[in-house]
Amino acid sequence: MSQLCVSLVFRFIPGQNTVMSYSKRSSYINSGFTPLPAQPGNNDLEDVLSPNVLSAPLQTVLDNLDVLEELVILLDPESHGVKNTKHLASHCSFTSTWITYTYSMKDSKSPLKAVLEGVTSRHPDWTVGHLAKLLRQMERNDAMAVLAKVRLTEMDV
Repeated sequence: MSQLCVSLVFRFIPGQNTVMSYSKRSSYINSGFTPLPAQPGNNDLEDVLSPNVLSAPLQTVLDNLDVLEELVILLDPESHGVKNTKHLASHCSFTSTWITYTYSMKDSKSPLKAVLEGVTSRHPDWTVGHLAKLLRQMERNDAMAVLAKVRLTEMDV
């Protein structure tokens, strides 16, 4: 998966037609990141996450503090061209006002943690699989790889 940044430039020269040109550059690729193994065109979450993890309650992510911390590090920062917690919150039907407020309080609480807590209270039946589908839609395979580290308790299975 590669992302593309495109910039459009309009040049106006008096007495001539307006010229439009563009330039493109590849996105930054973290040299330590290994893409998830998947067949081309295959979007099966089971190829990445075990069925037990996929069916575990979403609360499991909040209970796995190491996993939650890694997801916060990946998803909370606002980086140009990379979908983050704001996008996830939008996919979960939170209002833009709520999202803006949550980010304004990020010094005291992670926006991702607030989103996950909000989703688990609104939709207690949501599973890790629901989150994985949203991360897949957002093309955040790095965050999906972190979900593979979720440790289940006997109550989660």
